[in-house]
Amino acid sequence: MSRELPPLPAVKDKGLEKLAFTHPGSVPGSRPDQQYERLEWLGDAYLELFATALIDKTFLQLPSGRCSQIRERLIRNTTLASYFREYGLEARARLPIDVINQKKPSRGSSSDKDLLKTQSDMFEAYVAAVILSDPANGIETTMSWLKALWGRSLIEDVQKAERSQTLVARTENTRRERTPKEELSSRIVIKGITLRYKRMESKKRDKHSGQELFTVGVYLDGWGELGKLLGVGSALSIKEAGQKAAAGVMENKKLMKVYESNKKAFLEGKGDEV
Repeated sequence: MSRELPPLPAVKDKGLEKLAFTHPGSVPGSRPDQQYERLEWLGDAYLELFATALIDKTFLQLPSGRCSQIRERLIRNTTLASYFREYGLEARARLPIDVINQKKPSRGSSSDKDLLKTQSDMFEAYVAAVILSDPANGIETTMSWLKALWGRSLIEDVQKAERSQTLVARTENTRRERTPKEELSSRIVIKGITLRYKRMESKKRDKHSGQELFTVGVYLDGWGELGKLLGVGSALSIKEAGQKAAAGVMENKKLMKVYESNKKAFLEGKGDEV
């Protein structure tokens, strides 16, 4: 996404272009088809639709509430009025004297005398005029333009979303890798067979830090055994000690062969029964 201002698409119908910049107050007693209000109403709907579609395709991991917040930022009056000024469209606006005399835009009320609101409305009207003036390609042209225009505002949001998605992907990859406890269980446990991890008394200390180590033993209940100690692990945390105990059991190839054979024979027997 570039921060450069994308080219402004042209309105191919000069009559529609004039309407998009005609304030109701500049034509006293004007009908809806003689000033921008009807175009503004249509353009407002298009902008909300386009912003919704862009956000939906760009931020796949964000909840709908957060997506709504981003959309509001893209189509609020202050944003659209700033686009109006960046493109230098003030020179085309046909405004009543009281609006022209305002020195600067306010914060966006619903009053027609509010210059910021007027500029926002005219930008919406211009969007509708571009679309209506080109029945064949107007929607596609406008969507491409707005995507580039809004992209300047979304750069930081996209970067945050990408970082978040990377973190999620890393977490999912981590989850897919079995822990030693999970691996040991998958290799020798079936229904009715239990592995218990229990803390054991120990005076071991870490040789580098001197801190006391936790020691955990893994015990088997099943396969003709009750409370058989299969392995022991020590670490600075109970959780890590349990994982080390499981890893140590799996390193005992002779022991693992016995219980894996038991599990295999049991499962094959179940298959024969079926």
